[in-house]
Amino acid sequence: MKASTLMYLMLMGILFALGLLLLQQTVFGRLHVIEDETDIRNQSDSSIPTELVVTHRSWGEQRIEDGSEVERITRLLKQMKTAAKRDCPAGQTTFTGTLRFLNGTTWSFTLGEHMTLNGRCVAAQPVSQTAMLKARLLNAYHTPGQLAKQLGQAEKVTLFEAGRSRELTREERRTLQRQIEKAEPMTDYEEVGRILDDSDTRRVLQIARFGQESGKRDQLMNLTIHDTLFSVQYMDDDNGNTFYLKGMLSVKSKEAER
Repeated sequence: MKASTLMYLMLMGILFALGLLLLQQTVFGRLHVIEDETDIRNQSDSSIPTELVVTHRSWGEQRIEDGSEVERITRLLKQMKTAAKRDCPAGQTTFTGTLRFLNGTTWSFTLGEHMTLNGRCVAAQPVSQTAMLKARLLNAYHTPGQLAKQLGQAEKVTLFEAGRSRELTREERRTLQRQIEKAEPMTDYEEVGRILDDSDTRRVLQIARFGQESGKRDQLMNLTIHDTLFSVQYMDDDNGNTFYLKGMLSVKSKEAER
């Protein structure tokens, strides 16, 4: 090998090593400490949300795993991120949530009579925005597994049929839980419409998480039973969303009491 070629290769090796060293110092060796919540929000604006866990005061914890849905909820939260310089007045909290981002930052929020983001009261927002956020969070609780769990944990389950009502027994509730777990969400609304048109029976199950709070919307859920499907509606959903699941829920008719 010629001396000139050898010198050329050595020079290129030295330049390559210097390039790697520079890259390590400027990219991988950089450490940035986030000192306040404004910085946290700004850092999160340019990062990807990776995990969203919410807890409803009546219906418990749920992890939202649909990436597209997490993105939608993140966009809503970013629209509300300007916090007031004061604490929220006392009020009941319906939702608490934790949103984690790829860069390691975390947002925490609550939603109820008031809304907080990272511990600060969020400035007044249009009712439509908070209603949309609440509806998005409630969407996570319509899975068959969650519905069966809620039926099992509820303190009171009432069947309304033909102008009469009665509370279900524990055995009836266990049977319904097994049937709900086998149900499948429906997104073909033409099929839903055909089934509803042909349905002769219509019963309503009202699920109350806390029996002593039977008049509070955020702990009530209605299941309307048709022949081969049933619908689900949370009474605290201001948008009135109804979800449909395919499956037969059988409750034996008994003489009911008013």
